[in-house]
Amino acid sequence: MLKVSKRCPNFKFTPNCHFFFTVFHYPDMKKRQKLLLVLCSLWLLCATACRHDPLTPLSDAPTISFSNDVQPLIISNCTESGCHGFGGHAFTLQTYDNIMSRVKAADPHGSSLYNAITANTLNTMPKPPYPRLTDTQIKTIYLWILQGAKNN
Repeated sequence: MLKVSKRCPNFKFTPNCHFFFTVFHYPDMKKRQKLLLVLCSLWLLCATACRHDPLTPLSDAPTISFSNDVQPLIISNCTESGCHGFGGHAFTLQTYDNIMSRVKAADPHGSSLYNAITANTLNTMPKPPYPRLTDTQIKTIYLWILQGAKNN
């Protein structure tokens, strides 16, 4: 059954498109479009908010140890069941060699490991429901990579 709209006599709609027509055709449509634009912009701003590099000068930074600082951090946060442990994801992060396949020594921003833990997108690691790494944990990985990602 077709009906003729009183607001737009040339537009005929079926009951299936009635909701769409009611929501988007009335005069306050511009207000709704603006609200939708603002909400999308806020979401995009929050989703892409940047995290800054740690401000510790390299000369003042403590020496980061792979076996004492980095490996325990990665194992406890990245090798959960179904993630980057043995038999989980396409690649593992259990050993120094595994981790170095994702790290470019002395270049945190060129390292996929650092980019994954600092991303503010859907690709952020670890994925929910696991919590993101703390700023201190990220700083530890950043400094270790910046110091040459040594196996010490």
